[in-house]
Amino acid sequence: MNIIEKITNKAKKINATIILPEANLDKRVYSAAKKLIKENLCKIIVFGEAADYDASFNSPNCRIINIKKYPQLSDYANQLYELRKNKGLTLKEAKKLVSAPDYFSMMLLKNGVADGVVAGACWTTANTLRPALQIIRTKPNKNIVTGAMLMIKENKTPLLFADISLIENPTSENLAEIAVSCADFYKKIVGTPKVAMLSYSTMGSANGEMVKKVQDAVKIAKESNYLIDGEMQVDSALDKVTAKRKGVKSGVGGNANVLVFPDLNSGNIGYKLVERLGGYTAIGSIMLNFNKPVNDLSRGCTVEEIINTVLITKLLI
Repeated sequence: MNIIEKITNKAKKINATIILPEANLDKRVYSAAKKLIKENLCKIIVFGEAADYDASFNSPNCRIINIKKYPQLSDYANQLYELRKNKGLTLKEAKKLVSAPDYFSMMLLKNGVADGVVAGACWTTANTLRPALQIIRTKPNKNIVTGAMLMIKENKTPLLFADISLIENPTSENLAEIAVSCADFYKKIVGTPKVAMLSYSTMGSANGEMVKKVQDAVKIAKESNYLIDGEMQVDSALDKVTAKRKGVKSGVGGNANVLVFPDLNSGNIGYKLVERLGGYTAIGSIMLNFNKPVNDLSRGCTVEEIINTVLITKLLI
């Protein structure tokens, strides 16, 4: 059984409702929503009028909400105001925000109307995550939200890349939390994680501020029960011969399945290179550490990638 089949079979057993707020804005999301309904993969919520959708959306698996006519809209505005008034938000501004699909989605999620949100096919990451960070917030024991991308290719070990979407210049503490959060996810969804903390240096082969940041992160992350090692170059992480030659003695060298990049530039560039030139399918970005699951699509996503991200969102509930 490949990883997509494994994810699909697990997700089918979970009764959950996921919001697809861009279904009436993007043809790919519309098509993904149709397939999710038709194949009974997930209950969904979309926005707009019934006339915006074809007959397949008239299903027990789909709820179409007109935001402006939603009975609790005023209550949601008051809730948002209470959440953000200490940040200077006025009630008038709150009423305007909750009428927009990005903020309205998060208020539905916060109030238990839905179990997760998947967006970003036509919205920027900021549009998707800003309201989530303000309303859903992080789990009590977490300090950051991190974006990971699950990279899949037939007959290849699934790889998890992070951070690829959110934290521009993580500290050592941030990198350690990213590593452990990714290991938690990989263990839950795929299998045993082997985490490589990436750098342009392998086991002290170079010196510098950027190298030390990763070295310090490794020390912190190793306090967990996961197999985490570094700092190491990506060839040492993925190739056993190179790992041995460069002095990587742990089981991570040449066997890594979770790659933690030292900054957002390298993570985002890295996953897109592997996707476009390496023929991998990218699922995500998968946002880890929110109180409730919110996942951010790439604006270059395919219909299948949207569906797969929805299924993973169900597994994070």
